[in-house]
Amino acid sequence: MLSGPADSPEIVADFHAMDPLDETAARAFDELREAMLAVLAGTVLEAGELIIVDNRAAVHGRTAFRPRYDGQDRWLRRCFTVAGLRPSRATRAAGSQVCAPLGPVSAP
Repeated sequence: MLSGPADSPEIVADFHAMDPLDETAARAFDELREAMLAVLAGTVLEAGELIIVDNRAAVHGRTAFRPRYDGQDRWLRRCFTVAGLRPSRATRAAGSQVCAPLGPVSAP
């Protein structure tokens, strides 16, 4: 879950997809979850608003909801930015700054 230098660590926390390996790890995992919930800062975005999150500086998530499938459900558009384009050269058309999709693109 933690990586990088001790003075500037990075964290990856996915409490739905990660499983602790033993009881000690499970206690640490639960303590981390509770600490994050204690400082949670929520926001509501309106149509047309945008929030940008640096995954190396913040942990983020979305609240659960029950979809109605009536055209009024929330909609999420995900995009990624990078610090440099050179590593993605093989996934871009010549002269383009747009990378190929990570997987199939389909309408919901």
